[in-house]
Amino acid sequence: MTEIKNINKKKTITLQDVLSNYLWSKDFGKPYTFTQEGYNQFLLTTIKNVTLDGKNIGYLAISENANDIRSAIDERKSFILRTAIFVAIVIFIFSIVLNKYFLKPIKNLVTYTKIIKEKSRKKTNIDELKNRNDEIGTLSSSLDDMTNELQKRISHAENFSTDLVHEIRNPLTSLKSASEILNDTEDSTQRTKLINILNHDVQRIERLITDYSQMLKDEVALSKEKMRKINLKLIAKSVVDDFNNIYEAKRGIKIELIENDNLEECLINGIENRIEQIIANLLDNSISFSDDNQKVLVKIFKDSEKKTILKVVDEGKGFKEKSTDKIFNRFYSNRPDKFGEHSGLGLNIVKNLVDLHSATIKASNNINQKGANVEIIFPKV
Repeated sequence: MTEIKNINKKKTITLQDVLSNYLWSKDFGKPYTFTQEGYNQFLLTTIKNVTLDGKNIGYLAISENANDIRSAIDERKSFILRTAIFVAIVIFIFSIVLNKYFLKPIKNLVTYTKIIKEKSRKKTNIDELKNRNDEIGTLSSSLDDMTNELQKRISHAENFSTDLVHEIRNPLTSLKSASEILNDTEDSTQRTKLINILNHDVQRIERLITDYSQMLKDEVALSKEKMRKINLKLIAKSVVDDFNNIYEAKRGIKIELIENDNLEECLINGIENRIEQIIANLLDNSISFSDDNQKVLVKIFKDSEKKTILKVVDEGKGFKEKSTDKIFNRFYSNRPDKFGEHSGLGLNIVKNLVDLHSATIKASNNINQKGANVEIIFPKV
């Protein structure tokens, strides 16, 4: 079927004109369709020749008012145009929202990471992003917390390295001086004394390096370990038994575990091997300051608020400082005479582990007797 549009407002096309064109067209013998459009009228006419015994005997023409078809076509065109405009507006609005609420904040986060990487002092708007109540705000908070934690760890490592170098320098200086004097002296008594100094300083350096390596291992391990409910009594009993087996025969020091009489378990949220490490370091510190044949008490009980308390009490020399918080600093200087056996890191490690368990620790001298006590208060489970 061939369709021809013939719109001519100045000249009226008659059916005879169409038939004449149809007769001589190459489409003769096929249905022939044309349209006529006038004022408020749209006509669709189809012509087909009629043959009988191979001869053309006439034509069949059918005309129909097709205004409804035209209206449908116009309506569809209008619908497509409106849809295209609506989609364009939606895409435009979405691009603005996407840029303002997603792309721009992500770009700010990238800028923030670059500032951190380059150690720049440029001001960031990370606080504004953290205040958002969506995934971007959560991501910003996590990124900022992670950055602060990393910076804290870096600062901690730098400070610790500085302190470690300072602590090692002292015994190294002593080693150097003693070795120079030892090479020149012939007095056997003085040589023995110098050898003892050398041995003492070597022990000190060895202990520093060992404890420092252990601290680094602990930091890695702590990030992988998880808290769980544990019974403090059972852990303390195990550590106390181990120390009694060593020091009761060696120095006559008796470690006694005192717990409340009831059968109530003293449960805490913690990491079992770290709690063992805390108790062991406290006992090691108390024994260092105690004379032979003295007693060390380990007390476990609950206070009125149902918080579990661990207290280690000794009969040693006590603390010289008025502010006992100093004893938890790295390389605490108030050490026993045989300080080659200790690095000055024990109580600092205890403090870090106590903080990890969201507990508090304090130290003081005994009021009515000589010696000192260290008390750890674990939060209520």
